[in-house]
Amino acid sequence: MSSDFEQAKSRVCQSEGAYVTMRPLVSSWEQRKLGDCVGSTYGGGTPSTSHDEYWGGNIPWIQSSNVLENELFRIDIPKAITQDGLSKSAALRVPGDSIAVVTHVGVGKLVYLPFPYATSQDFVSLSELKGDANFLCYAIHRKLQSELHMVQGSAIKGITKEELLGKAIFLPAAEEQKLVGNQMRAIDNLITLHQREPPHTMKEGKNANRYQ
Repeated sequence: MSSDFEQAKSRVCQSEGAYVTMRPLVSSWEQRKLGDCVGSTYGGGTPSTSHDEYWGGNIPWIQSSNVLENELFRIDIPKAITQDGLSKSAALRVPGDSIAVVTHVGVGKLVYLPFPYATSQDFVSLSELKGDANFLCYAIHRKLQSELHMVQGSAIKGITKEELLGKAIFLPAAEEQKLVGNQMRAIDNLITLHQREPPHTMKEGKNANRYQ
């Protein structure tokens, strides 16, 4: 996460008397590979823009520029594709309750989507989550951001699906995952209340309702 975002989150935590961390505090937290935390993965693709019949459908289609830094649950999706666009390209229909992780342009960004969608080729989507969705989003995001900071200044063109699934994160028991995930989500919501939301950012559900 950016230093500004971390400072804002810290200030909100202090003002609300809250304290949460993504670091393991007790021995019950276990290190697991990300690949063990999901049941399936999906790639993506871009339908030909020379075929109008592939666009303007009811399948939301996202590209890396739609995913904003440090916005794990908010996204504006201006484009949608048709069933023909889906079947005649490398795009895949990803089930809801999945995490779309940018693995090429804009490595390190991700967003949780509660509804079915499709993506460009710049994503790997994680589905059939074997853990609390909120917790997994924060844990994966923090892992990716920490690694990006370690190689700051180097050109990172992307990561493969295998590299992504091989990354290790710490997981507590299911009940604690839900508790920590909910606390982190609540803090983010408080930060939103303390900051003016950019006009191009949409709250979760506002744009999603079109597709449900």
